Amino acid sequence: MYDLLVESIKALQKSKYGKGNKKRLTAIQSALKLAKSLFELKDNSKIEPLPPLISFRSIEQTEQIPKILDEFMNDFEIQCLQKNGATAKNYSLFSVTLLKIIKTLEADKKRGLLSAHAINVINKMFVKHPVEYNKRAIRDPLALVFVITELAMDAERNLSQPYEFDITIPLQLAPFMQKYHMDYDNALLEIIEEFNKMPKFRLTVLINERHKEIVTKFLQFGIGKLSLEDKLSRAKNLLEKITHEKNDSISLEHYNVLKLCFTDKELAPHLAKIAKEISRTDRRFANTILDEVSKL
Repeated sequence: MYDLLVESIKALQKSKYGKGNKKRLTAIQSALKLAKSLFELKDNSKIEPLPPLISFRSIEQTEQIPKILDEFMNDFEIQCLQKNGATAKNYSLFSVTLLKIIKTLEADKKRGLLSAHAINVINKMFVKHPVEYNKRAIRDPLALVFVITELAMDAERNLSQPYEFDITIPLQLAPFMQKYHMDYDNALLEIIEEFNKMPKFRLTVLINERHKEIVTKFLQFGIGKLSLEDKLSRAKNLLEKITHEKNDSISLEHYNVLKLCFTDKELAPHLAKIAKEISRTDRRFANTILDEVSKL
């Protein structure tokens, strides 16, 4: 239970067993306050007394934070996902709290393993409790993408190896990625720009090329799951923009978006056919792109 975890951490702070982790425990308490709304039940009529506090007496200090993390993840699934719903808002707030707890630790292999473990737990939750998107909501799904990206990068930095996602997380993020691809001229730049502007939950974060690389993979996966009709419509629109645009730098941006579709085996032959049928322009750059697409 969330309340039990909070009270147990307070008790740990006051005891000799939490002496070496007091600053971290204070930061964790602050992070858990951020997540309090996740555990507020709609029906408050059945309030039961708390069971005995979680004992940290036999747990090494180095294992206290991982223990707290596991307790929090378990509480979220039982008290929030099963009772309050698997909304993007709930998942984003949960994920932010995970990241804040993990970042109380020193940057080392242990922290990297915890970040990877957190992604694995989110992965399993997504299987049992798929993300529920509000059609109009942007902020919460964006925060979810941001935090998952940050967790992956934290694992990479501390384990010194690339993090490889399996199909589950890209599949759950696909509806949001598809919305961005269909609604914006350049979904990747739009998402990265939003990353730069959005509140970072008091975390020190510098958006860099690795963010772009991970989001690109999510985008490519999402685009691949669109219907052929939607993929064709968007690709044709991009080709038209490329042929009509007078500024090569803007055409290049459209081309970079179009390239996300090049590996799509379903779309490629249709895209090549469209490119062959488009009249060549007086602009060498646009014609070069049309020639390349024609060979897909």
